[in-house]
Amino acid sequence: MIVIDSRGRIEAFNPAAERMFGYTEAEVLGQNVSMLMPEPHRSGHDGYISHHLETGEKKIIGVGRAVSGQRRDGQVFPLHLSVGEFEIDGEQHFTGILHDLSRRTELEERLREATALARLGEMAAVIAHEVKNPLAAVRGAVQVIGTRLPAHTNDAAIITEILARLDGLNDLTQDLLVFARPPAPKPVRTDVRRLVESVAALLKRDPAFGSLEVEIAGTAPPALADANLVTISLQNLLINAGQAQSGRGTIRVTLRPVPNAVQIEIADEGPGLPAAIRADLYRPFKTTKARGTGLGMATAKRLIDSQGGSIAVACPLTGGTVVTLTLPSAPVDGDDA
Repeated sequence: MIVIDSRGRIEAFNPAAERMFGYTEAEVLGQNVSMLMPEPHRSGHDGYISHHLETGEKKIIGVGRAVSGQRRDGQVFPLHLSVGEFEIDGEQHFTGILHDLSRRTELEERLREATALARLGEMAAVIAHEVKNPLAAVRGAVQVIGTRLPAHTNDAAIITEILARLDGLNDLTQDLLVFARPPAPKPVRTDVRRLVESVAALLKRDPAFGSLEVEIAGTAPPALADANLVTISLQNLLINAGQAQSGRGTIRVTLRPVPNAVQIEIADEGPGLPAAIRADLYRPFKTTKARGTGLGMATAKRLIDSQGGSIAVACPLTGGTVVTLTLPSAPVDGDDA
């Protein structure tokens, strides 16, 4: 609860408001309440009060509405605001009752995401039946035609390009299927270093990453994870790191134990990620690559989350991007759970 006078100055700021905004009452008393608002509401707030006092028109008073607040650290968050008006010694005062809607907004977003994923799963099933199998047949036919053409001709080059495009479409279909309908995790004791080494070796076989080195440091106890799903996630993360460096330089992978978990840190030497891109990093089909599907990070996060793990992304001031993958550690006694 917050009480202000007719000039917008804060007169009361209860403990719940302190926890909500991160300020103490002593820090805000006498300050304009607009300090708790993001722009453009901050600049226009005094005008709203003046308009009401001059005209008596009530746009907010007595009517609850959704607004945005700004915490001390600059974070903007959703609020429900109800405003009441009272008079003391001829001066108008206003009481604001605020409820933090962050949790509700998060749940609504998860519900929308779950609904969208369910629809995507239905579409993926159709794609698997109507596209994937005919695509394989088309590729086989084109490949047979290609074997009948003289090598090093324009026609042979066209066949090679057609096969590459068909392979790209098949990869997109496969990525969509894995993202939309991921298999249920089957967690067992998993040697994460061995997984990283196998994925790094596979990456090196790709001509596009022939000049790329993957350095693996540190040790970690076994994780309780599905090796196949972790492998898919690691492939996506290492490919992203390699592409960020244009297939050259060094990717540094560090393994470390943390309480009840195992961490795999992947650091690249690329240009890093702007804040706007990081905000949508896990959104499906959001990509900055010319031929990217936009499903790599979304799929990696979904597969790791399904095993009780997490993925965090940071861009240090020194440059590059650091992706930290965290997985539950296996029980010490060796029993799978």
